[in-house]
Order: sequence, then structure tokens, then C-alpha cells
Amino acid sequence: MDYYFVGDEGSLTSYGDAVDFDWSPGALAEFRTWLKHEYGTLPALNKEWRTDFKIWDHVVPYTTAEARQAGSFAPWADHRTFMEITFARAYQTARDAVIQGDSEAHIAVSGTQATNAYNGADWSRLDRVIDDFLSYDGGNQWDMHRSFAKRDAMIGFWTGYGSHGLAVQNAIWTAAIHNVLHPNIFWMYSFLDPDMTYSKSARDMGSAFESLKLEGVGKLLMEAQRLGDGIAIHYSMASVHGVSILGYHQRSSDDDEEGPKETSLGFPANRDGWVRTIKDLGLQFDFVSSAQVEQGNLASGKYKVLILPLSLALSPSEIKNIKSFVQEGGVVISDAAAGLMDHHCAWQPNGPMNELFGITSPDSNKRAFMAGDGQLVVTNEGARWGLGANDLSGLTSAEPYITAAGGTPLIRIGKTDAVITRRIGKGRTIYLNIIFDKYPKLRAEKFGGANHRTLVDSLLDHAGVRPAVQVMSADDRRLTQAQVARYRFSDAEILTVVKDNVSVAGIVGRDGVTIYNDAALGQIARQEITIKLPNKFYVTDVRSGRRLGYTDVVHSSVVVGDAAVLSLSPAENKLALSGPPSSSRGEHIAFTLSSSLSGPRLIRCHVVAPNGLKLPAYARNVLFDKTATKFVLPSALNDLAGVYIIRATDVVSGATAETTITLK
Repeated sequence: MDYYFVGDEGSLTSYGDAVDFDWSPGALAEFRTWLKHEYGTLPALNKEWRTDFKIWDHVVPYTTAEARQAGSFAPWADHRTFMEITFARAYQTARDAVIQGDSEAHIAVSGTQATNAYNGADWSRLDRVIDDFLSYDGGNQWDMHRSFAKRDAMIGFWTGYGSHGLAVQNAIWTAAIHNVLHPNIFWMYSFLDPDMTYSKSARDMGSAFESLKLEGVGKLLMEAQRLGDGIAIHYSMASVHGVSILGYHQRSSDDDEEGPKETSLGFPANRDGWVRTIKDLGLQFDFVSSAQVEQGNLASGKYKVLILPLSLALSPSEIKNIKSFVQEGGVVISDAAAGLMDHHCAWQPNGPMNELFGITSPDSNKRAFMAGDGQLVVTNEGARWGLGANDLSGLTSAEPYITAAGGTPLIRIGKTDAVITRRIGKGRTIYLNIIFDKYPKLRAEKFGGANHRTLVDSLLDHAGVRPAVQVMSADDRRLTQAQVARYRFSDAEILTVVKDNVSVAGIVGRDGVTIYNDAALGQIARQEITIKLPNKFYVTDVRSGRRLGYTDVVHSSVVVGDAAVLSLSPAENKLALSGPPSSSRGEHIAFTLSSSLSGPRLIRCHVVAPNGLKLPAYARNVLFDKTATKFVLPSALNDLAGVYIIRATDVVSGATAETTITLK
């Protein structure tokens, strides 16, 4: 079977409830054993915890309230880390038990929860244990699973719920370009009407599913390697603990879309602000966990830029490897407060990251986020970087007491230094002193937040990070409110563009936008796009199979809320298809498929009945590595007698071949 289902909406508490679980005697005994491994000696623990335990058996963690009252957070944070480990071990125990009975077993969970300090949802840890997921998308989880899941993991999601039209189709396509390609529908009543016909929701979902399955797009994305743009975003559970104990990770903001309260910063919304800003610039990224940073993954050469989104808590090993990354040519961007604590959430008195970023600040435990406004002025160095005050107007500082010391400020907000850059070795650091927690809401309101996008665009450009492919609207500006994802399959690159599901009222009147009525979807908008490629390729519209020629500029269009999928190949392919001229119904009939190009090929095969109807039950996406393979038609005894058309299309190149067979 595909997997063994071991839980739904799992949490150490209840969803995201802030409960300091678990205080049972057995759990505390295991906690002490873990602490001995972490600290080695009781004096070392007492020093970090600022406690005076005489024997290990007396060691107990702090509750949230006790930690805040004492101003010592390690006794609480270590307990949270241990419980996250315990939660992962529980799933490992379930997996081990399943494998005893089925050596090839996978386990799966559903209804995954947004990460917080209490629910155990450390996806960088859980994804190393759990094989497959039916994931919710809140809290940037799809990008987390995409970054951390096992190589062959099946990442699914929930759709349905009665949603219809472009809204549900856009959700399916958005999931697909996050490698979330195994949809599950909630629930039967939302897609099957009482008269046993499909509902509008089902029909609209079916349109997207047909593209992904019968056009071969889903299989193509499964088999392809997703390409990044050299950007890593730090994923730090220690920092989740740190912001939580300081009150910057409210229960109401577990889902990034909700955003922070008006008067306080929100960690999930800030992380989501970075995620959305990068995608809005036509770029993609990976989350990189604290453990991966400690293991030296930044030295792999895969990343040019590391973003630290409120990475308050950093281990000594992380700091060492981040510094090495900069020395060797990497660029590190921190929004604010990097490294105030160590990985146990103990305050670091000397600001171990201050020198790296070229700043001075008060002691770590004296720093607090206080939005500072005032006139934004671009410094001379900022002007040399191409920054403009009008483009950045409205940005506010996060820590008004920060001063450049060794670094060079590119802007000042009031009297506060911001966007402070420092050259170190072959690389560079940039301390923004600006946070992104308001960006998700600004973006949702008529695509606001242009000042954030402009700033990050300029900084990434200086780091050598630019979109490999430019997707433009009719006015020759970057296509807005869209996601671009690229893949590598065999010798071709696959380009996907998913346009946000913006209301027609929100896009009417824009250059290159046509409004019309669709029989199934009602009033919709189609937007003209121009795609500028780095080189000339043989370009194919994957969804239709239409060949667009050998070019480096593609003129196309996309329905707002829908997806465009193009392939970029260095050479054209030719297909051949042959088989017996006739056979009897009920026989399994083999046809030979051959390709003029070697290497992995993905061929979609369709069967057309004598009455002219396609037969979805016989459709197949055939993957093969050599130049030839077989397609088998498992005909049924009750199939219509007559002439059948077998049609094969190379999903990537659009090359086609067909033959016929008479079933008697």
C-alpha cells in the first residue's frame, strides 16, 4: 500500500495551544537524561540555566510564566526542544512498529499544524521521520515540507470544502508548484450532489486534475528536479522558542495569514513576509534548518544568500558556519535581532553577531522591538547602490538604538541607521533593521508593500541573485501577483507560472488584460505575458503540446488564477509509435514507443474510441530512460468494436505520433 496513516492534526497539546506539556515523572526522567547528554555536567547546566541544582534528580524545567518572571529562558526552552524530540520519537516508534510487519512501509500524517513553541511541529525534525503528508498550508508548511521532506516523500494537501471556480483551481496549481502533488478532497458531500451527479466544485477541481494527470504535468513535476535561485531562509526552532517567550509569536498568529496584532511584532507573519517578497520577485528559495547550518550545508555552493528572519537564537556552531559562509563569498541578510540568544535561549551578553554585521547595540537582554519612523534618507553609499528615498518611503526601523560601527548604512530612518552593510572576506553582511511582518497584509491590499519588494530586489541584485527567466506583463514590467517556479527534467528546463487568483475587478483596465465570460467559470480575465529567456530554446506549451518555436522571447498568456507550463529544450525530439493492426477485445496489446533523443522521456498516451471519445481509463504517462519502451492497452471484453486511435505526445517537447488498431 502507499502508506499507513498514523494520525490527523497531531499536536503535543491541542492544535497550537500554549501548554507546557509534559511534566509526568517518566517524561521528566528522560528529560534529565537528555540534559546530561546536552550539558555533560550539572555545573554547566546551572551556569546556562542560572540555577543552583545540587543533584540531577532535582532538575525541573520552568513553565512559561516562571521563565518570564525569572528572565532566564533556557530552563523553559530546553524543555520545549526535548518535547519536540519526544514528539518525533513517538512517530518513529509508530514507524518502527509498522516496518516490523511491512519492511517497505511508509507512514503518513494528515492535517499538519503550523509551527509554534508548544505543539511539537518542528518540521525539520519530523520530516526526517514521517514519510508522507497530507499537509495544511498555513505557516509556510508547503515550503517547509518541500525543503525538508525525504527524497521520495508524497506530499499531499486538502482541497474541496465546496470551493469552486478559479479559487479551487488556483489552490491546486499553487500546491503543485510547491511539489504538493497528491490532493485529497474534503468531503464527499462537497463534490457529489444528492442526485449522484458531480457538483460544480467537483467539476472545477476536475478541470485542474485533468491537466495535472491527463496532460502529464503532475507526473512531470514529480519526476523533475525543482530549481532554486541560490537563496536560503534560516529555519530555527530555537528562534521560535525565543520569540515565543518574549511575546512575539502570539497564538493568533500561528497561521501567517492572520498577521500580528497592531501593536506588536509577529514572527510567523515576518517569516511569511520574506517568503512572499522573494516569490513576488520571481524567485524561489529553500528553508535551511539550524541543524543543516551546523552540518555545513551552507558550504555546498548551492546558496549565494542566507536570510535570517528574526533569527534571535543561534548556536555557536551556527555562528561559526555563518561567518565562514560570508568569508567564502556568501551574503547574509538579517532583518533584526540576530543571535541575541544561544540555541538554549540564554542571553548572549556581547552580541556575538554585532561585529559580523558592523553594528553596536545595547546588551541583548535590553534590546526590544520598537517601530521607529521618521524621514527616510538614502546615504551616499545607498545612492551608489541605486536606492531611492521615494521608492522606500514608508519603511520603519525595528531597533531605533542600532548604530553602524564598522558597517555602512545605506539609509537612515529618522536618526536610526538601517540597511547596514559590511564587506567581510569575499562576502558581505547586511543588517536591515527593518522587519517584514506587515508585508503579507500590505500585499493583500491592492498588492501593496512595493517598498519592501524594491529594497529586497536591490539587495539580491547586488548579491548576484536575479531571476533566471524574466516574466513580464504587457507594459514590460515584472509580472505581479504571480509565482514562478523552474524545474530540470532530462536536458530540458520546465517553467511554471501560476497567477494569483485576483478578482476581475482588481485587474480590469490593466495593459494586456482581456475580460470575457467562460461557460464553466463565469467572468474571467486573461493576461498577456512576455517571457524573456537567457538563451534560445525549443519552446513548448506543455499543457497543450503546442510548439512555440526556437526562440529566447515567448509571447503567451495566462488566465488569472490559472497556470502556464512551458518547456525549454536544447533540441527537438521525434516520436515513433507502432503496433499490431488488429486484435481481439479483452487482449493486452503492446505498442512500441521510440524517441530520437535518449535520456529520460515522459510520454502521455491517450486512446480514442471508435465513437471519437477519449478513454481516460486507458490514458497513461509513460516514463522511460532509453530510446524505446512499451505502451500496453489493456482492452476490455465490452469495449466497442472498431478502430481505435493510439496517440502519444512527448510531454516536454510536444512531439507526437499516432497509430490505429482495430479491435474485433
